[in-house]
This record gives sequence, C-alpha cells and structure tokens, in this order.
Amino acid sequence: MIVSRTPLRISLGGGGTDLPFYANKHGASLVTAAINKYIYITASPRVNDGTFKLNYSETEITDQVDNIKHPLIKECLKLLDIKDPLEIHSVAEIPAGSGLGSSSTFTVGVLNALYYHKGSIVSKYKLAEDASHITMDILKEPCGKQDQYASAFGNLSHLKINTNGRVTVTPINVTQENLKKLENNLMMFFTGFTRSANEVLGHQKKKAEERSSYDIFEYYHEIKKIGDESLKCLEKGDLKRFGEWMNIHWELKRKISDKMSNPQINKWYSLALENGAIGGKIIGAGGGGFLLLYVDRNHERIRKLMEGEGLVYNKFMFDFDGSRIVYDGKHF
Repeated sequence: MIVSRTPLRISLGGGGTDLPFYANKHGASLVTAAINKYIYITASPRVNDGTFKLNYSETEITDQVDNIKHPLIKECLKLLDIKDPLEIHSVAEIPAGSGLGSSSTFTVGVLNALYYHKGSIVSKYKLAEDASHITMDILKEPCGKQDQYASAFGNLSHLKINTNGRVTVTPINVTQENLKKLENNLMMFFTGFTRSANEVLGHQKKKAEERSSYDIFEYYHEIKKIGDESLKCLEKGDLKRFGEWMNIHWELKRKISDKMSNPQINKWYSLALENGAIGGKIIGAGGGGFLLLYVDRNHERIRKLMEGEGLVYNKFMFDFDGSRIVYDGKHF
C-alpha cells in the first residue's frame, strides 16, 4: 500500500489572477500558503478479482478505466497509462467545496501515489503541471494553477505565472517570529455550507467575456497590485497592514460577482470587524466554505462571537512539505 499526503491551501493575496482569462493576457501574481489540513490517498494492487475499486464519497467497482465515473481519478489513471487493477481510497480532513482547493489537492495526491506505484519519484513541478493539465486542459474546469502548485510545493509561496502559463515558485522570506504571529492571527471559521467553485469561477469568466457594465480586468489589475503589496508586508513583518490589505481585497472581490458573498456572510464579516478583526475574506472562489479573518487582538472574543453565530473555528498551522509519500509498506 502507498499513502500520499497532500496539503490544502489558503490564498493570502492576488487570488483569482491565475484564472486563464486574466493570466493568459496579463500574467498572474499570487501569495499562497499550504496548511496542515490534508487529503490522504491510498493506492494498492488488487490481485484477486481484476477490478478497480475506488472509495471516495461513493464506491465504484469496475474492470475498465474508461468506465470509472470519478473524472479526476479516471484521467490520472489514463495519463499514467495504468491498466493494472488498483484499490484507491481518499480521506479528506476538510469537506469538498469549502474553498481550500480540495479538487486540485486531490488530483495532486492521486498523481503522487500513482507515480510512486509505477516506481517513479517525480518533481513537485511535474505533479503541479500534470494536475493543471488534467483539470484545465482535459476536464476544462474554469480554474487556474494556484491550487495545484500550492498543494504540490507546500510552504508560503509567491507564484508568478506568465502569459504562456509558465509558473515560478518563490518561497516567501518570513521570519520565524512573524510566521508564528501570522499563524496565531489568522483565524479560520467554517461557515457550515459549501458551494461549487466552478459555478462561481464560471460566472467570473462569463463576465470577462461580456465586458458589459464594467471592465472586470480593471478589478483584477487592482487585485494583483494588492497581492504584491501583501507580499511586501509579509516580508517586512508589517502584519497589521497585511490584514488591512485583506480587507481591501475582499471589498474589491465582492464587486466582481454577486456570487462572492451573501447577506449572511456580510453580517458575519461586519460583526468580526466591529469587534477587532482587521480584515478577512471568504477563502477561494467565494460564496461559502471558510471565512478567514486577520485578528491581532481580542482573539477569544472573536472566536466566541463567531461560534455564537454557528461558525466552527478551525485552528491551523502552515505546511512546508507539500505533497509527499508518507507510507509505502517498505521504507516508512
């Protein structure tokens, strides 16, 4: 049995500029961080009955790769030309559709386990590119490359994507003291409802194509600038200003699409700001999932207020390993 462990991510600045409708024209700049919330994938040979058995939110048993219903598993197997029957299980610490990049994280984790099964140890760059190829080129999902790279590489990273899709990954230079302060001051709350990122992102793509009532590209130019300023704040250790940029970013993102937020999220966010939070946002495409707040005082008060509203606090730390094989039955 082989087990891969792959981290989910939070976006810290420039989120959305990796979407192809923008990045292919103007390039992207993002600040992203992997966290210690993981998706585990197990892969083991099935020698008894010659069938593939897949366990995720459903269970599939089939003797043909082409008959597999789960599109990501199916395309991973096809990409690596795996025909010998396998049993594949997935376990996620966070529910899908919560804005932490679970679909791309899942794909990276499956690829890592399957490559290892074939006797190959591939680079994090290849894992990220193969996952991007499956989600963007084969399945035509309206996503960018942030999630694949964040989960493959781990760490706090500055991602730059040129107009040809080439990604440069640079670890962010943050002192250990400021890293711990950042972990302590970023408070993440589950809103209790999930949503389809593809629906929200598809709406943004449609708006970009229409360019009717406003020029969505102007908003994304501003988001990219905000991401660059957020990066400077992290490297300088000006974390309060980083929190302020989070607020500016969220206010701007809410103007892009009415699917970004809703009255309930707006109420929670306003309550947090009124009680000491400096900034925050819904993580990911928007519309649900996790509310991330930057709080440098009154942490316990904010926690109790949010929990009183029915939100669930999720403490996290940063992950610095990225996707890795944690068990192979021989060396661990």
